[in-house]
Amino acid sequence: MSHEVRTPINAVIGFSKLLRDSPLIKDQDEYVSNIHKSGVSIEGLIADILDVSRLEAGQLEIEHSPFFPRESINDLTEYFAAAVKKATLKLTMKVDPGVPIFINGDQTRFRQLLMNVVDNAIKFTERGGVDVKINCARSSEVDSEGLCGLRLFVEVADTGIGIPANRITELFKPFNQMDSSSTRRRGGTGLGLVISKRLCELMGGAISVDSTPGVGSTFRFSLALSYQKGDSQSPIEYPNSNPGLPPSSSLA
Repeated sequence: MSHEVRTPINAVIGFSKLLRDSPLIKDQDEYVSNIHKSGVSIEGLIADILDVSRLEAGQLEIEHSPFFPRESINDLTEYFAAAVKKATLKLTMKVDPGVPIFINGDQTRFRQLLMNVVDNAIKFTERGGVDVKINCARSSEVDSEGLCGLRLFVEVADTGIGIPANRITELFKPFNQMDSSSTRRRGGTGLGLVISKRLCELMGGAISVDSTPGVGSTFRFSLALSYQKGDSQSPIEYPNSNPGLPPSSSLA
């Protein structure tokens, strides 16, 4: 089913890109742009539904391999650059110096989890900004594979519309939306936070939220990962990343 659904959607997105780069009159350019945006939206929806299906069936596996967390932060800062600029918001991402250069875990799912929560924060913030902080707690005990335990903590605070106390428990239910007007204005299916919660649990962590209507919300999640004791410098070169850069990035 995944293959059968993705193939035509990929064709819609691919050919709309080709058309967009072709000579078009103003109306045609707008039509093609709408086709492309709709195709990308459907692609995202399909990906979310498939993830939820895999999670419910217990078929989503978490990888355990070394990755560079600051690379993920740099990638997400660039990814959200256009959105925060259009919304005239400020996005700040800070990684505590105590977070190891390399950690062991699933980089793809870590990035997906962080992207879901940050995207949600930006979507419901109309002024001010979103502040992301990442720190950790290290264990000094070494296991049989030479790895030490690491508890990674992520905090995503926004100055958005906030969430009423009686609605917080509904946030992590599939297809939940704050209200119908939010659905129309901001889009989304209500699956991002559901997937985030289950990914946290698969990675030995949890997610929570504190919120005040009209003031903003703060999402916090933790992950149980590991690191190689003594790793303080990057042994390999990553494209578009530099371990020597300051452990924070900001967009305004």
